[in-house]
Amino acid sequence: MISYELLLYCVLAAGAYLLSMSLLLDWLERKLKLSSGVPEEMVETTGVRWTLANFTMELLFYVAIPMIVYSFFYYLLPFYGVRAGIASALFAFGLGAVPAMIGLAVRIKLPMPYLMYILFSILLKLIGCLAIIGYLYTL
Repeated sequence: MISYELLLYCVLAAGAYLLSMSLLLDWLERKLKLSSGVPEEMVETTGVRWTLANFTMELLFYVAIPMIVYSFFYYLLPFYGVRAGIASALFAFGLGAVPAMIGLAVRIKLPMPYLMYILFSILLKLIGCLAIIGYLYTL
């Protein structure tokens, strides 16, 4: 049975982590000037609207969908807790983000530090969110 109270705790805890990491990584990206090699017409202007839209998408794909899937497969997984969360994050990263970024790097000439930073930020967000979800399911 799915616990809606546990789902709410997962959304709040993982969402707080995701918000803090998103703000920190966006700030770091601006400080490192990673998008300086990208043509101006390809760079999206950031602001409050962009940040809210981006956070909403990330909350959906990094927290809500993995949380619902994890809640269904929780009893079937041979391992649990933070290890299950990290394993799920690495699985999603390997099957989702890496092939998409490799395909993007082949089709569009973007600076490699920028692409590597994007991959690193996706990995940090996925591991953190799914480790939190896995941890909360052990309580």
